[in-house]
Amino acid sequence: MTRFSLHGIRKLDAEQVSTRVLYVLVALAVVVFGAFFLIGYDQPYEDDPQFNAPVLTDVVLVFIYVLVVAALVLAVVAAVLGFRKRDRSQAVVNNIPAGKITLATALLLVGTMLVTFVSGSSEPVVVNGVKYADTFWLKATDMFINTSFVLLLVAVCGVAFGVSGYNRKIKIRKLKNLEKS
Repeated sequence: MTRFSLHGIRKLDAEQVSTRVLYVLVALAVVVFGAFFLIGYDQPYEDDPQFNAPVLTDVVLVFIYVLVVAALVLAVVAAVLGFRKRDRSQAVVNNIPAGKITLATALLLVGTMLVTFVSGSSEPVVVNGVKYADTFWLKATDMFINTSFVLLLVAVCGVAFGVSGYNRKIKIRKLKNLEKS
């Protein structure tokens, strides 16, 4: 009988560990959501038979809650460890202002979340025939959705800018090579 040991994991680099963690999470998600849709999905809801009451809804919710809590804990631990290990010599790495980029990213996230929370709608919605009117959670939902959209747009613009910078460098090199010829 083989015994599980962490000794082999310690020899792996960060990319190998993250790849294996990704594979495990994808496998778990496939199993949980596959079971959700294949086991008792068509069971009618007792109070209103027009709605489904899947048997494994609680399993899916617990799985999602565990993933969200784990992601939040890991994000906080990574931020704390990164802050503790940081020194002023890492403010600029390879002529890239890493410290300023980190600060700008954190400020953008917090600022976007504040703006989208304040501007979020608190208008009641009807969910499964029941009116839902909790102002805080309505605004929080809008905040997360709109913040995701804003940050995705910023990421797309950043990628486009980065690609254009790469293309600009290629053009500059070609011009310099032409001038030398």
